[in-house]
Amino acid sequence: MTTRTHSPQHAALHTTMLTLRLAIADLDSASAWARLFDVAARHPGRGVNDVLLIARQRPDATDLATYARWRERGAHVRRAERGMALLQPLDDTGDSFDVVTVFDVTQTNAPPSPRPPVHDLVPVMAALAAMAERAGLTVRLRRGLSAAAAAEGDRLDLAAHLPISATAGHLVQHLAQRLLPAGPARAARAAGVAHVVARRFGLQPPEATALVRWRDELDPAAVDRAVVHTVTAVITNADALTVRLRRALSRPAATAPRPAPRRGAPGSTQRRPERVAAPELPVPAQRRPDRPAAPERDALYAVNAAAAAFYAAQLPTSRPAAAYLRSRGIAEAAEPGGGWQLGVAPSHGDALLRHLRALGYSHRVMLDAGLIAASRLHGGALYDVFRDRLIFPIHARDGQIAGFTGRDLSGRSQAKFYNTPETAVFRKSELLHGLAPQLRDQGTPTQFLVVEGPTDAIAAHLAYRGLAAEGVTTVAVAPCGTAFTAAQFALLADCAAPGTSLVMSFDADSAGARALERAYPLAVTWPHGRVTGTAPAGCKDIAALLAARGPDEALLDLLAAERPLPLLGVERALAKAFPEGFHADWPEARVRAFRMVAPYLLDAVRHGDVELLVQAAAAQLAVAPHELSAGVAQLYGGDRIGPGSAPPTGSGTAVDHVRKHAGKLPGIAAQRR
Repeated sequence: MTTRTHSPQHAALHTTMLTLRLAIADLDSASAWARLFDVAARHPGRGVNDVLLIARQRPDATDLATYARWRERGAHVRRAERGMALLQPLDDTGDSFDVVTVFDVTQTNAPPSPRPPVHDLVPVMAALAAMAERAGLTVRLRRGLSAAAAAEGDRLDLAAHLPISATAGHLVQHLAQRLLPAGPARAARAAGVAHVVARRFGLQPPEATALVRWRDELDPAAVDRAVVHTVTAVITNADALTVRLRRALSRPAATAPRPAPRRGAPGSTQRRPERVAAPELPVPAQRRPDRPAAPERDALYAVNAAAAAFYAAQLPTSRPAAAYLRSRGIAEAAEPGGGWQLGVAPSHGDALLRHLRALGYSHRVMLDAGLIAASRLHGGALYDVFRDRLIFPIHARDGQIAGFTGRDLSGRSQAKFYNTPETAVFRKSELLHGLAPQLRDQGTPTQFLVVEGPTDAIAAHLAYRGLAAEGVTTVAVAPCGTAFTAAQFALLADCAAPGTSLVMSFDADSAGARALERAYPLAVTWPHGRVTGTAPAGCKDIAALLAARGPDEALLDLLAAERPLPLLGVERALAKAFPEGFHADWPEARVRAFRMVAPYLLDAVRHGDVELLVQAAAAQLAVAPHELSAGVAQLYGGDRIGPGSAPPTGSGTAVDHVRKHAGKLPGIAAQRR
């Protein structure tokens, strides 16, 4: 590759090309691929280099422009904001680039980017099904499927018991696979197209496992080129399919596929949901305005508060709930005045509906709040969304109840936890369980602790309150059934004070390892105090640890396990990369190990943990620390990407730290400055 830059831009171009290489190296897990295609979905029209660089540097960016362009738009970039480097082609050959610095809207005084429109999923599904039919794929809804979708030949069955948002993404993936040309990367590209299109239309994308399998099968020497070609194909085809789908939605709506009606099972004694007149029964939460009027929001908060009171009244008489809380070590949370407002949803199908109607709430408000739903199999009959579940209220930042998450008590549900569907006041990716009640009780804490589920949040609160006597206050929070998102991260950062630290806790299983992979890129950028991680040694999660050891011993175990997050990240990454052990005499293994260590080393530089990380990674690989440092420096220290390059010069605090502890790595250090 040739470059046409002069000396002042030479180091910046080198650093940006290195960042591009690291962005490709990051794509070794399903969560990394999902993060990349989330960026592609939010930034239509951008090429592969831009998408990779954005995903590596600022994956939550929404609206990017240069400093001059922001000035033209009447906005100013705030002082001390660090821009993001993108590559700008100098000609049509694609071989020569210059570096352009851009800033996200959150770094300016411009108003936030408007939310994308909320799509009505029924016509989206109908349009996708019609496109699939034209491609020779017959789509049907089917009851009794154990998975979201099942394909056989020219037929695709979608689970009728799941919401449209959970199954339509699989339809997009199979449609894309039909439309793409044959080849070894076809399944991987279809998965990428499905993710991008699903995100653009409010659907749940399928897992990116096909992309992980495809990448693992590549020749290591050809990974970079193959990834670039595949991501380019994904972006191109996703943009084309998006245009086709929007064009189809602009026509008169078609009818979505529906299962054939069947009668209920003979001899069934379960109470049937109450049948009501249908004029006010559209499927809830499909056509909501982006910012509803204040009276509508107030009505939703009011009906949620009434529902929470109803659920709480059922808790004292529920033996299954009491047994579950005891088994998790959090029975104390059910005591009056505990602040958690736990409750129980009865098992019969319309108890809450009848209670709220007696209080004067309309079906429309209950539907809009996601508390009841209209049956697709019984002519629009209404039923309670939460049945036979332990209820955990989810609060908005101002303390009002925005929605609920419910844990199954029957043992018969496929979903252990179920959330309120998205409403005008409940977006699970923007809320954290336990945040508002604890902030109300104790104010800004010394540290935030992020765990995986609501029971763990309560358990962590009970364990860490033992530190309060030493002046250390802890607010334990949990995402609502999602990975830790940029919006949740921003919410915590906004509630923190200078010096507030962030502790990430992950379950001690494969799911916990995946949670660390998903959360790490966000958590390590915490702008306040230290960032550490911990895990419940010897137990699956914090609640199990609390139940087994009690609060005092559980706290000691968690504190003993706490370590800097980059250190935990590199240890798990190396363990995943070399499950059978690291062979230092294999050149390919050494290169792979050095590539994995480098980005975590950069994060350790920011948090002052370089020596600790180098020592730990070297011990895990059974090599000398100076050998690891020299290997990383040799791999990334060149002026051009490739072997036999001479290290460039550089200066600055970050560079000095990396040189001291990990060899000459100015190119790596510069990408995060």
